[in-house]
Amino acid sequence: MGASLRLAVVIFMAYLLNGCASTDLKAVSDYDTSFAFDRVQRLAILPIDRTSAAEKLISDLQVDRVNEALGEELRSRGYEVVDDRAEADVYLAWHLVTREKTDIRAYNAASAYNCWRCGPPVSDVSVRQYVEGTFIVDLIDPARNRSVWRSTIQSTLKSKPDPDDAAKNRAVAAKAVLAPFPPEWSPPQ
Repeated sequence: MGASLRLAVVIFMAYLLNGCASTDLKAVSDYDTSFAFDRVQRLAILPIDRTSAAEKLISDLQVDRVNEALGEELRSRGYEVVDDRAEADVYLAWHLVTREKTDIRAYNAASAYNCWRCGPPVSDVSVRQYVEGTFIVDLIDPARNRSVWRSTIQSTLKSKPDPDDAAKNRAVAAKAVLAPFPPEWSPPQ
């Protein structure tokens, strides 16, 4: 794995564990309309798949903290988080995706005092590289072993998040990604 991918994963974990650039996190979700969400009362959080390179960079402590934030949000909504998968109505799995991006902006720098003809035209270009992170939560139907609900939040990540705000920001991220659950659902006819 390249050094830039390792850096992106570390930065995204810092975002998730310590804070994002914006608290205006909006989730985008999708769900299986044939699944009976009204019957979901107990959820089991699945362990992280350690086969991918990105997940190998996440420490067990970090995983535990994210799991706890998700669990606390679910419990605050009246759901039970269980350890035994056999007791769960659905499984919860989460994933992290990071992507390096570049923002290029061009502007005219010779417009001092709005005098456009006072000198030769000069253009300036601003290039900013940043990491965009996506936090994905899936709910999986144990009977079919298929995702029945997915929610994602996306944010530009801070390069130096404040560690003092870590627990609060994990709670904000968990609340945002789980905001669309349960979906507005009506039983199939």
